[in-house]
Amino acid sequence: MRPPINKFLPILISLVSLSTLAACLWDYDTLAQERAKFPTALELIAGKFPRHSPEFYQWRIDDRLAKLEQGDDKPEYYDDLAVAYDKLKQNDKAIEWMLLKKEKFNTDNDVKYKTAANLGTFYLHSRQLDKGIEQLEKAIELNPNAHFGRERYQLYLARYLQLRIASRHLRMGKFALPLNYQVDEELDHELPPREERISNFSEAVRQYNSPEDLYLKDEDRSKAVQGILGMMRFGHYDSPVLLECLGDLLYDPGGGDNNALTIAARAYLQASIHLDANNSAAQSGYLSLAKQSLHQKKDLKLHHIRRYLEQEVHEADQFYASIVADEKRWIAEGLDVEALFVAKYYTVESGEEDPFALNDFSSKTPAPTRIPSASSLLTCVLVVLLSGSIVLYLIVRIVRRWRRKD
Repeated sequence: MRPPINKFLPILISLVSLSTLAACLWDYDTLAQERAKFPTALELIAGKFPRHSPEFYQWRIDDRLAKLEQGDDKPEYYDDLAVAYDKLKQNDKAIEWMLLKKEKFNTDNDVKYKTAANLGTFYLHSRQLDKGIEQLEKAIELNPNAHFGRERYQLYLARYLQLRIASRHLRMGKFALPLNYQVDEELDHELPPREERISNFSEAVRQYNSPEDLYLKDEDRSKAVQGILGMMRFGHYDSPVLLECLGDLLYDPGGGDNNALTIAARAYLQASIHLDANNSAAQSGYLSLAKQSLHQKKDLKLHHIRRYLEQEVHEADQFYASIVADEKRWIAEGLDVEALFVAKYYTVESGEEDPFALNDFSSKTPAPTRIPSASSLLTCVLVVLLSGSIVLYLIVRIVRRWRRKD
């Protein structure tokens, strides 16, 4: 005796429900997953990492000059002085001290490498790209694996900036931001052929590493991200150019699972914030890039990312304020500021949580309401209809076979 057909109906209904649910689930990465791919990126974008105050760099200048005047003439003091002047945005003095060091101490390869690496960086900061490229090429030749290859990506960045100059990205001696390629139709006939153009920094890295590949390899992307993060940590973390290049690497149409879309949106958004308030065109460009990077995130909009970023930056500002207060107090008390800074901000006990990690504000605030778009709703409706048709077809076949057996 055959069992009644209605015994199978719950199973068939479940199949329809499961297929519909699977088709309409929102597919998105969590912030935690993105941070696991690129640790410290969020902190560097917001500015929460151990970094010195301007008062510290002036203290270091006074300290090193005093040592030199006392006859304690060491090449590392010249590096310290040059970096301090660079941090205070006195590029000419930074270059001057490196050239003096080069004249006095360029003896062994290690000293030569450090001089070339620093000098290349200072030239880039002063927008002397040709000289910067020359020095960075020397540094890479002397020590290709130093700083996990950071100089290589500084070199790529310098060449990328040169391409932008060739593409008429200069306006009154300054780069027109974003650097992310936008065709100026009026100048289109003067630009390189379209097939030779590179639209963003991710494409530039692919071109310099492996031009035969269609997309940037995941391994190359990770190295490039670490290179940019290194420039932010040890250079100028608030540079709109570095933030844009980081966003380009974290959001890449060919990036596949290696994208980090919400962090990319933060990078572009922070670039717009660090711009001159009068540069409305560049701000609008960065906001467009931030929105574009979120187009796959159906549950997130730019105002959600802005809200999280504001909370993250507030936390970073509080952290930095404590550093400034500490360094000012140590300087006033005549203490060894460098030793105290290392002891407090660089020494982490084994098993202790990272004291510099930002809180995950996205898990502490109400989740944004998901409002499906018209296209998303249409997709779900089509999936439901298709799934229902398939199940109905199977039911009809089962019923017909059942009747034949009778």
